[in-house]
Amino acid sequence: MTDDSPGDRKRSFVRRILEARRTEEPVIFEARDAAIEYDDRSLRLELTAGERDRLEALLEAYHVFKIEQPATRKADDGVVYLSAVTDAKHAADFLEALFREVYGFEEHYELQT
Repeated sequence: MTDDSPGDRKRSFVRRILEARRTEEPVIFEARDAAIEYDDRSLRLELTAGERDRLEALLEAYHVFKIEQPATRKADDGVVYLSAVTDAKHAADFLEALFREVYGFEEHYELQT
């Protein structure tokens, strides 16, 4: 199933985040060649240098999300871990912004669910 409108995607993000919290199993959000893993209020991203710069700018607007320094330093090049200790709706807004602003997807990108 695919979601291709911002509202549909945000509803899917919220639903899947709540499900992941309930089952204590990670969930992966995929669109084209980008994937974001949500696990226990943490996000795992794979980013290019340019995407990393855009992430830094995005984090200025979403203060509750922080780079997990120990995990990121120990990770492979290009892998960034973020703490995501927030409600599911705010996390969904951030995930949408990641796909749009960091990965550069247009408004009607398809989220694979």
